[in-house]
Amino acid sequence: MPSMILYYFGLFWGLSIQCPIKRTVRPTVSGTPQVVGIAFSPKWNRDSCTSTFVSGRELWTCRDSQDSEGAFLSSTASWTDFYANGTPAISNQNLLMYGENPTSHAYFEVQANECGPSVSGDCSDGNRYIIWPNSRPLPVERTNGIVSLYTWIGNVLVDSDWTPLNGNPSCSLYRADYSPGFPENELPPAVLLDEEFWPVNSIQYGNYGFVINNNTAYLYGLLSNKSGVALAMVPIDLIEDKSAYQYYTGSGWSSIAPDINDTSAAIANAGTMGQGTYYYSDYFSSYIWIGSPYIGGNANFQLTTAPAPEGPWIEPYTIYSGKQGSANLGAYSEQAHPGLSKDFGNGNDIYLTYTMVDSEYITPIIHVIWE
Repeated sequence: MPSMILYYFGLFWGLSIQCPIKRTVRPTVSGTPQVVGIAFSPKWNRDSCTSTFVSGRELWTCRDSQDSEGAFLSSTASWTDFYANGTPAISNQNLLMYGENPTSHAYFEVQANECGPSVSGDCSDGNRYIIWPNSRPLPVERTNGIVSLYTWIGNVLVDSDWTPLNGNPSCSLYRADYSPGFPENELPPAVLLDEEFWPVNSIQYGNYGFVINNNTAYLYGLLSNKSGVALAMVPIDLIEDKSAYQYYTGSGWSSIAPDINDTSAAIANAGTMGQGTYYYSDYFSSYIWIGSPYIGGNANFQLTTAPAPEGPWIEPYTIYSGKQGSANLGAYSEQAHPGLSKDFGNGNDIYLTYTMVDSEYITPIIHVIWE
């Protein structure tokens, strides 16, 4: 009991309680990672997909998606299945993505003040709101098998040359509630909870990624101009309550969020600032981030680890390099998928994907086994 009192006392006063120091680890790949298939939809050509395990299936959320009839949405979602042994249901090199996406709106719906009702975010002046998921949905299990899935998305406006026009924009919070009673092809509808959950010129915690451990969500966000990675934490059942959040300042935890330009809040090596995925691994007793290098446009997967969410994180290093597509920007959006892996990333393997671009988007699935 005294230790718990000290823990909460320390959080309240912004103190850093000293705990036994855990060792850092440097995972080593066993053999050569194998491309085992592609995530494939017979209807949708999808860009930059992420995924989360939900009630025996994997829920995927993807960026720009075009269907076989020419509809173009800024985001879609999909299900994939598993075999009885728990491995992804890859057949004939394809992991079938299925589920009904109405073409009347994007999965993460573009709002009226974001050039809606455009389902792609395109504006009449040639600009565009890119309402894109950067990280996988955060799952919170409720009663009766219901799972709430949270996604933070920046409200980014770009011009026709893809130059950002609104600096450090606000960040929306969406929630999708899955119920076991849903028909097989039905996707949990994403509902906008707050278009300015993180206001303009604030750190977008959760948009860069998250990891859950001991019923606490650790949420990562980028500082201005990608000058560093910052961290917040909140009990997983209080995601929607900003008064429950604590923020890492570089020296401890505080109830006051640091400024988006405050580089003292940056956590060294906690990701490269490229797109990626955080998760916790029992196999390594470590927090792990796997993703894109800071300079993207390739299929190099980098990895860093830490004994605690706030670090210290080791210098990222490359664990796998995939095939480039033939397009000018031939590869990007490297992601890890703990939900596809043994014991949700706690075993001796991890599945990876990235977007390879030829004439269409292709999502290769790579299986990595650890020593």
